[in-house]
Amino acid sequence: MNLLFLVVGGILVVVIALVAVGRVVGRMAGQSRPAIYELPDAVEWIADRLPDEVTARLSYSDVARVLSWHLDWFSATGLSSRHGEELGGESAIDDSAVPVDEAAIDAVVARSLSENGPDPVDVVCVLELQTRYLQAIGALEREPDQKN
Repeated sequence: MNLLFLVVGGILVVVIALVAVGRVVGRMAGQSRPAIYELPDAVEWIADRLPDEVTARLSYSDVARVLSWHLDWFSATGLSSRHGEELGGESAIDDSAVPVDEAAIDAVVARSLSENGPDPVDVVCVLELQTRYLQAIGALEREPDQKN
């Protein structure tokens, strides 16, 4: 009798555990993973995809500097957050007035010019690849007509 009680109890515990794990897995399957931006990974990804003419003029540290300026712009406009924080708020720019891409490009090019950074054309190439990188990691949605 004790053996039967142990077997039934063991089966009941396993069933409850499987149901609990199944519910959590099912709930998490419907959620998207958070996009986590790592600057060294972004620098490598972008530098590997730059046109040859641009890589002849830019070093990895130049790419990292441009990306850092871009991230500073995101932070200043409220479009970035620490892990677990909400985006936006009162400090977020009104993107109905100025497209975010154009505002970011203008700000980063201006900073590059003021700090004797890379050429504006090179900055734009890096920022275009930055947008593709952000799409690749899931931080931005892909354009409907954009493949990879």
